[in-house]
Amino acid sequence: MDKIIVKYQHLEEPTVYNIVTFKRGNSKTKEVLFDNVKALKNHPLVEWFEEASAIINRGDGESRESTKYVSKYEKENIALPQSMAKEIVEVATSLRGCTKSFVNRCNEVLDFDLHEKLHNKYGFTGAKRLYSIFKLN
Repeated sequence: MDKIIVKYQHLEEPTVYNIVTFKRGNSKTKEVLFDNVKALKNHPLVEWFEEASAIINRGDGESRESTKYVSKYEKENIALPQSMAKEIVEVATSLRGCTKSFVNRCNEVLDFDLHEKLHNKYGFTGAKRLYSIFKLN
């Protein structure tokens, strides 16, 4: 959400407004309509103003600070085996069907242990992880 910080001549502290497309009527936050921002900037009692745009990143939840999401798995880009390519792509795109029996079938044609690469996680998590293991993009 974008904000505008306005310092009025008669007030000590600057006022922070959320720039919104419609007012919610919430008395806890100050809001200004997007269409009225220009008029607010040109108001005769405004000493200075500063616009700030919020960049939303994934946070860790504890410190209330936003941090950029970084995957804990490195992209490996291993080539898909021709015999299992269709089935692997289907599981990765539908995010279903990543079971132990599916991984066992894959291990028959792979030269590494897929159970180990998936950290023994199956289902949605395992299917999602297939993107970082194989060249699927």
